[in-house]
Amino acid sequence: MGADLSESRLVLVSNGEPYKHEFIDDRIEKVKLAGGLTTGLDPLMQEEGGLWIAWGRGDADFEVVDGDNKVKVPDENGYTLKRIRLSSDEQDGFYYGFSNEVMWPICHTFISKANFKEYYWNSYKTVNRKYADSIIEEIKENDLVWIHDYHLALVPGMIKERADQTKISVFWHIPWPAWEAFRTIPWRKEILENLLQSDFIAFHTELFLYNFISCADQIGAEVNYRKQEIKYKCRKTKISSIPLGIDYDKFSKLIDNKNYYKEAEKIKKRYNIEKLIFGVDRLDYTKGIWQRLKGIDKFFEKYPEYRGRVTVLQRVSPSRNKVAEYEKMREKINKKIAEINGKYQKDNWVPVKYFYGSLPQEKLLPYYKAADAALITPLIDGMNLVAKEYLAVQEDGVLILSEFAGAAEYLDNALIVNPYNQEEIADSIYSALTMPKKERKERLKIEKEKLKKYDINWWRDSFLKQWAEVYE
Repeated sequence: MGADLSESRLVLVSNGEPYKHEFIDDRIEKVKLAGGLTTGLDPLMQEEGGLWIAWGRGDADFEVVDGDNKVKVPDENGYTLKRIRLSSDEQDGFYYGFSNEVMWPICHTFISKANFKEYYWNSYKTVNRKYADSIIEEIKENDLVWIHDYHLALVPGMIKERADQTKISVFWHIPWPAWEAFRTIPWRKEILENLLQSDFIAFHTELFLYNFISCADQIGAEVNYRKQEIKYKCRKTKISSIPLGIDYDKFSKLIDNKNYYKEAEKIKKRYNIEKLIFGVDRLDYTKGIWQRLKGIDKFFEKYPEYRGRVTVLQRVSPSRNKVAEYEKMREKINKKIAEINGKYQKDNWVPVKYFYGSLPQEKLLPYYKAADAALITPLIDGMNLVAKEYLAVQEDGVLILSEFAGAAEYLDNALIVNPYNQEEIADSIYSALTMPKKERKERLKIEKEKLKKYDINWWRDSFLKQWAEVYE
C-alpha cells in the first residue's frame, strides 16, 4: 500500500459507513456503499486491518452488531466497523441541520442558504462528542485517527482535551471558503479551534488550503504560508493539498470490456441521435443544474442546425429529501426542462431527456462511454470525481468542466467554462461537437496520464506519508 502501518493501527472516522445492512425480502443483506472514501480506503482496511467508526443508518445495521456496536466487514476475516447510533432528533439537528444547512452552504459560499439555528449547533456538538467518546473508548497506543469531512470538525479537539497524545489527521472533502464567507458562522472560532487540534489537515486544492490558513490567521493563529504550517495555542498543525483520485485501473479496463461496449451501443441506438451529451449530478444547488440548462437553451437557440441532431441526457439522483430547499430546486429544474423541450422539440426528438432517480454505478458507466461529451458544470465543487471517471472510460469524448470544480485545477485540457455564463456553455458545447478527432485524442491522452499517475492509491499513500512525516 506504500505507507507502512506495521507499527500502528488505523482508526478511520467518517459520517458515512463503508457497508450497511438492510432487510431485503425478509433477509438481512450487506450492501457496499459507493463513493470515493469507500473505494480508496476499504482495500487498505481489508489489507491492514484496523477500525472504522461511522454512523450506522442501514435499517438492519444494529441487528448484526455485537454488544459494542461492532461488526466485521466485508466478512468475518475483514476489519472492524463500529457503528454510531443517532436518534431521529440527532439526525435532524446534526445531519440535516448543522451539517447540511450551515456547514454545507457556507463552505460552498452560499451564505443566503445557511440557517444558523442554535439548536443545530447544540446537536452538532452533541453528536461530535458522541463520536469523540466512541473513539476514546477504542484508542490504543500508536493508533492513527483519520477523521473525514465537515460533519466532524469538532472531534479533533474533543479527543485531544482528554487524550492529548493521540495522533489525529483530517481530510476535508468539500471546499474550504474564504474568511468572508466562513466568518458568518456564529461559532466560527470554536470550529477552527477544534480543527487546529489536528496534527495534519489536507484539502483537495491549493485554493482551499490557502483559504483555511487565512481563516486561522483571522482568529490569531501564527501562520506560515510557505511552510504550510499553523501554530495555535502551543500546537502545530501541518496543512497540505492532496487531490482525491479515482480507481483509474478499474475504470480504464472497461474500455476492453465487451459487455460494457454492448451496453453503450444500446444506449446510442436507443436515442437514435447523431451526438449525445451526458450530465449526471446529485440534486443540489451547488451542482449548477439550472444554470446548465440555461446554457443548453442558449445552445439550441444560437446553433439551430443542431436541433434534431443532439440530445442532452441529464440524470439527477435524489439527495437530502428532508430539506425543503431541495424539493423547490427539483421543481425549478422540471420547469426549465419543460420550457426547453416545449420550445425546440420536433417529431421523434426532444432536446433534453431527463431522469430523476438513483442508478448504480455499473449501470451509469455505459452512459459515460456513449456520450460524445460530458457536461459537468457545478457552481462550486470540492473535486468532482464524475469528471475523472468520464475521462477514464472514454476513447474519444470531450469533457466540458466548470472552472469552479476542484478538478479544474488539474484537468486543464478539458473545455473549462464559467457555469454562470450561458453563452460560454453554449459555445463550449459547439466546440466539443466540432472539435477535430486528433485534438480530442490529444487532450484525452494528456488527461488520462494524469488520472493514472494521481489515482486513488496515490492520494491515500500521499496522505499517509505526509501525515507520518509530521512526527519525524
